[in-house]
Amino acid sequence: MKQRKILFVDHAAVLGGAELHLLDIATAYKETSRVFLFTDGAFRHKLEAAGIKVRVAQANQSILNVRASSGLEAFKVLPNLWKMAGQVASAARGFDLIHANSQKAFVASALATFRGSPPVVWHLQDILTAKHFSSINRRIAVWLANNCATRVIVNSEATGKAFVAAGGREELVRVVYNGFDSTPFDRITPEQAQQIRTQLGIKDVPVVGVFSRLSYWKGQHILLEAIRKLPEVHALLVGEALFGEEEYVTELKSLAAVPELAGRVHWLGFRDDVPVVMKACDIIVHTSTEPEPFGRVIVEGMLAQRPVIATAAGGAIELIEDRVTGRLVPPGDAKALAKTIKELLDDRTTAIDLGKQGYKQAKTNFSLETILTTFDRALPK
Repeated sequence: MKQRKILFVDHAAVLGGAELHLLDIATAYKETSRVFLFTDGAFRHKLEAAGIKVRVAQANQSILNVRASSGLEAFKVLPNLWKMAGQVASAARGFDLIHANSQKAFVASALATFRGSPPVVWHLQDILTAKHFSSINRRIAVWLANNCATRVIVNSEATGKAFVAAGGREELVRVVYNGFDSTPFDRITPEQAQQIRTQLGIKDVPVVGVFSRLSYWKGQHILLEAIRKLPEVHALLVGEALFGEEEYVTELKSLAAVPELAGRVHWLGFRDDVPVVMKACDIIVHTSTEPEPFGRVIVEGMLAQRPVIATAAGGAIELIEDRVTGRLVPPGDAKALAKTIKELLDDRTTAIDLGKQGYKQAKTNFSLETILTTFDRALPK
């Protein structure tokens, strides 16, 4: 693979799905490239542990605090984004291109092109809908993409279609799915998975796991509502609130405390050992109430060789063929989720077969090597 000099830019310091994907890509280009972050945090430590050069430029707090759903507030931070653009342009000297890994990173990087920076690629990993992005934010981002970006790499067909529907130029779009190394999953032994169960006191009970940051649209409450009517089933909630969503966590804990669920919901927080925790589950669920741009947990669940139940919206329907490589249920439908969980727990043969078929698809379509090749081909020549 040709080692181009890329300045990867991201505003975040947390380990979200987009950052984990960037970690894989930046690792492949680490001999010639660098990551530029707007703020310091856990993500920098992960990058540096992988041998990736990182530069941190503390952004004005107004940039970090502005939400994608905000309206006129987006205009108020433009002066600070212009200043950040100057830092990006300075850091990008000597590089072949800038890869912007988030919307805030892209706005600053696009503005940097007016200050003499190299070409910009926007890696769009969000579905640009009114539910999550204000009209002003979408218009700013799409205008800059149409006029400043040389490529818009998207993480699913669903993400690409939403960009075009918002006014984006279709010819800019290239689809590059997330890539995964199966090794961390393949090396987990049954004994290691059983040890997790023993530690949690759930050695011989049905276990369903949801792996995601705690957020209303990620739908953890849907799983809790589903298992209220499945009295033997325990739930593992793996993840934490990352973006000021503590109120939702409080609601979840109140729900988990009702008599029907007491003692059956296990809060694991953020984990570095996701492969072994997934292997400790009988079923992996993806419960997003809104269309997911991609859905890393879906592919990870497949690599763990566990049957995956996912919400039938967004990128998820590109990852799962219903009843072949997993199961799909309507968004926000706790009854349908409960019914599907029960079916898989009652029919272990089908559950095991779904796990095996999902694993084959994940290994074939989403291997890290395949995705890195696709990414390199998507870059402007």
